[in-house]
Amino acid sequence: MKPVTFVLLAAVASICPVWSQGEKPANPSEPAATSARTFVPDSLQVPSFTPPAPVERKRLPDIRIDAATTVPSLSGKTLTIQRGAASTLPDLPPPPQPEPVSPPRELTPEDRARIAYQHRHSLDLGATVYDHKVSEVHWTDQETGTTYQAVCGFDIGLLAGIGDFVHNGEDYSVFLMHSNFDTTEIRRTFREYLPRIPEIAAGQFLITQGNPKDPNAIARLQIIRDLITSENERLVAYQSARKQQQNEAAAWAEAHPPVPRNETFVLRPHRGSRYLANPQPEKKEGAR
Repeated sequence: MKPVTFVLLAAVASICPVWSQGEKPANPSEPAATSARTFVPDSLQVPSFTPPAPVERKRLPDIRIDAATTVPSLSGKTLTIQRGAASTLPDLPPPPQPEPVSPPRELTPEDRARIAYQHRHSLDLGATVYDHKVSEVHWTDQETGTTYQAVCGFDIGLLAGIGDFVHNGEDYSVFLMHSNFDTTEIRRTFREYLPRIPEIAAGQFLITQGNPKDPNAIARLQIIRDLITSENERLVAYQSARKQQQNEAAAWAEAHPPVPRNETFVLRPHRGSRYLANPQPEKKEGAR
């Protein structure tokens, strides 16, 4: 196992409508057992890796070439830029007039409640995970700007790639950027640089930066813990499938490295180009 693996994931927030109180009202038709659950609604199916289709090389039409420059590239091949005959496409339309700037509208209580709801239901997290057992998690409260950090006795990396989940009948989203550390490999190779691994009981968490009694920060960590606990089996299988897909993609890329080749780009003057009036201008002093 490599000592460090970086994963970047992004998810678009799925936010429910919000009322002036800032909370989503209960749905009488929703079963109580479902509204109280914390779960991932997605099937968490990972498609098998499929090699990409070969890139089809473009065949340019025969056009007049007025000038060309060729330079060597780092791969030992060449890069050629040609100036072709003027484009025959219609002129581009002029850009639209900018809209008049309006003063910002003052936020209403409903607006503020909606924004607060969105902030509470969008989990933007960073983390360092040790041995898939202990996680150092950090985030910033979007309303106050306060930075928080916590030590958790569970693997928050299990949430990588899930996107959305449901907690107590309300929709949440996750944006996670984390790194995995195998402390066995670190001790073997970089013993003198081994970070201090925080101590925390399994399933527990401790806020180490920010107000440790902040109910919003505590609620956020409790929701994350509930999700990992309730969906642990599915999340473990999902991350295993994602890892297999990544390994297959990496193996294919290693077996099929890109082949260096000579490249040619043809640029055709369009509206406003000085080459339309003078297709073969004299070189300026110092120009290549």
